[in-house]
Amino acid sequence: YSSINIKMKQENIVNLFLISCSVLFAGLSLSLISPFYPSEALSKGVSVSQSGLVMGTTFITTLIFTPVCGKYIQVLGAKKFLITGSFIVGLGNFMFGFLSKLEDKNTFFILSILIRFIIAIGQAAAGPAGYTLAGKQVTENNRGKAISAAEACFGIGTMVGPTLGGCLYDVGGFSLPFWVSGSVMIFMAFIGLLFFRDDNNTVKIESDGTKVSWLDILKAPGVPVSILAVGFAGVAWSWYSASLEPFMNNTFGASSSETGLVFMTFGVTYTIFTPAFGYLTDRGLDGLLTCFIGNSCIALAFIFLGPVPPLSFLGSSLWLTYLAIGMQGLGSAATYIGALLYMMKCARESGLPETEQTHGMVSSLWMVADCVGGVVGSAAGGVAFDTIGFEWGSMVMALSVIGTVLVVGAVFVNTRVCLNR
Repeated sequence: YSSINIKMKQENIVNLFLISCSVLFAGLSLSLISPFYPSEALSKGVSVSQSGLVMGTTFITTLIFTPVCGKYIQVLGAKKFLITGSFIVGLGNFMFGFLSKLEDKNTFFILSILIRFIIAIGQAAAGPAGYTLAGKQVTENNRGKAISAAEACFGIGTMVGPTLGGCLYDVGGFSLPFWVSGSVMIFMAFIGLLFFRDDNNTVKIESDGTKVSWLDILKAPGVPVSILAVGFAGVAWSWYSASLEPFMNNTFGASSSETGLVFMTFGVTYTIFTPAFGYLTDRGLDGLLTCFIGNSCIALAFIFLGPVPPLSFLGSSLWLTYLAIGMQGLGSAATYIGALLYMMKCARESGLPETEQTHGMVSSLWMVADCVGGVVGSAAGGVAFDTIGFEWGSMVMALSVIGTVLVVGAVFVNTRVCLNR
């Protein structure tokens, strides 16, 4: 019996490692182009606003395909979704590297959108499957830690992505970052195909045959406000994806590598605090309170990013930029992991069955909220930079997030009052 338990633990560890690697490279793929793509696009005649649309394509596509993958994850199996999605992401990245050979700006722009569309399909398949499978490797009282560990790996990917992308770009030009990341992700997909075991050694999530609809998930108390919090955190995450590089270059004369280090600050704090908040939620920290703390930190970060015009007397400084983006990473960690675990809790407490489908649909809805935010943030952030400038754009974003803080705070207080009656 003990030997069987050891085997189970070993296979669960291998599975978690493979899941974490897939999620890590998905995060890397998402953030890889941030330090150098806008400048490369500008050299070909593509505007910052158009670069924002290219980056936002990932979010739009994920928004469309994630609900489909989440709905049918139980039909084909989470393992197949994870491996297939990882392979598609790797192949898309490898293809993206060939865009540097194009000179026509319209062809470059259109193919950039098309290939990012392909990459996003892979992310839509791999994302919900990864979080669902991570939760299956452990018991219920440790699920927050497992899911937050997987999400922390996504944070590591977003942390390493800009720095690695900037360094590889400085060494080998536009193509090298995509060829390296694409090759590694395709390799990891094959490793997962060979070694991932999704069988009786995972913690079972029982199915009673009950069908779950999207309306059932949305009607669960606490889910809508969680979606609101994640959505605006997603807007903030991608708001400066296309504008930070030109802002850094114009203000501080920063290179692509130096801009990558600024993006890395977000990833460092996000990666550090995601497992911390996962642990705290397992220990009883309320998910709504976590979201309130998270979005408050994000709003404060945007006030000092630039900084906003009313604080212009502080002047633009590199250390303040690092501090603001680091604080945003902390806030995003709180909001993202707090909202996901709270949504799963709300679904369970509303009577929905504990199945792969339910968990996949909740994870998908969480990703959709993030993707809606990403679409709005990438597009609006680029437009704001072109029309009102970086500092005023930061102020618009700060005020928007403050609005969500007030809503989440009101719902949290109302919930507490109802529980104490």
